Amino acid sequence: MSQQQQSSRARVATSAVFFSNGAVLAIWATNIPGMKQALQLTDAELGMALSAFAAGTMLMMCLAGALVTRIGSRRAVLLGGSLVAMVLPLCGLATSAWTLAGAIFALGLANSILDVAMNTHGSLVEAHKGRPLMSSFHALFSIGGLAGASAVATLLSSHLGLVQCLLLSAGFTALVTLIAAPWLGDLRPCAPGVPGRPARSFAWPNRALLCIAGLTFLALFIERTVIDWSSLYLTEVSQAPATLAAFAFGAFSFAMALGRLAGDALIRRCGPDRVLTLSAAVGALGVALILLVPLPGTAILGFVLIGLGLSNMTPLLYSQASRAFPGAPGLGLAMNGTLGYTGFLLAPPVIGLLSGTFGLQLALLVPLAAFVVLMASHWRKVRGQRLAPGGLFNPVTGSTAAP
Repeated sequence: MSQQQQSSRARVATSAVFFSNGAVLAIWATNIPGMKQALQLTDAELGMALSAFAAGTMLMMCLAGALVTRIGSRRAVLLGGSLVAMVLPLCGLATSAWTLAGAIFALGLANSILDVAMNTHGSLVEAHKGRPLMSSFHALFSIGGLAGASAVATLLSSHLGLVQCLLLSAGFTALVTLIAAPWLGDLRPCAPGVPGRPARSFAWPNRALLCIAGLTFLALFIERTVIDWSSLYLTEVSQAPATLAAFAFGAFSFAMALGRLAGDALIRRCGPDRVLTLSAAVGALGVALILLVPLPGTAILGFVLIGLGLSNMTPLLYSQASRAFPGAPGLGLAMNGTLGYTGFLLAPPVIGLLSGTFGLQLALLVPLAAFVVLMASHWRKVRGQRLAPGGLFNPVTGSTAAP
């Protein structure tokens, strides 16, 4: 089999892993109300249990980077996918808030291994193919999320219970992981300048990685804000009915998937710095539209623009983080995920506090400011670039050059 065929198979297999992970997490998330009802939990007890997922993710993320570097991304994908499949049904078998928290904590541990492994493998496939692919991988994650949410609605309408839904989801994860693993290929990198020698499995964050992680923090902060507050904004500020408010997050998710599908071609044509700058500008326009014209229709349009603006930010920043430590992409991705993921954790309390003090409209000035910082971070690079017509992005070096 030729090198080109092997890299093409690895791309298909990696895409399948991203899709299945998005679908499984969506199935788990949309079954949270069933978990609460089955155990008769209060909101406080459910919040405590759900926070265990973030705790497990944060605890394992850095360790996952070292693990992926040591055993290779293909084996780590197999390990992470298998662990997710084994742990997922435990969430439906929990008998109390504490056992549910334990199961969700274990799910966070397992999913962080899979997360770092599949993003690492995606960055290696991208380097082998010689063109940007990370946006398409993340697009399939988003599409998988939409498919998973739709699957839950179908399964529940067929009168299947919580445990059955999670068991089917676990079976799907295990099946995709086992089928995809042989196709992933052994793309484990070696330390630069020392052929055959494994890369280091530990390093302290360097300045470049800290900058990338800071931008990832802002992007994930904005994303979590939309997830938590988009529907509430339509009902409380735009005075929209609850049935219409649900379209806000749906429109945001659809725009994220659509933007990521087009992202690789756009990055290849314009380069990552221009795409990041333009994306931040589009996202800032969306937030401004929501704040200035808080009508239901314009608010939904604003969330669509935010989704388009955010769609390629995380894939691009993940791709940059994978190059922070040459020969050890898993380390850069894990550190970026650990530091950046704090934005996902801090968004709910920060926006909630500001909303309670100043109102939700004024609280959304924070994501607007975050978009402005994201835009400014790459504006200077864009001004200094002179991209020739048909210029191509090199995912190995992260540079843009004429063909």
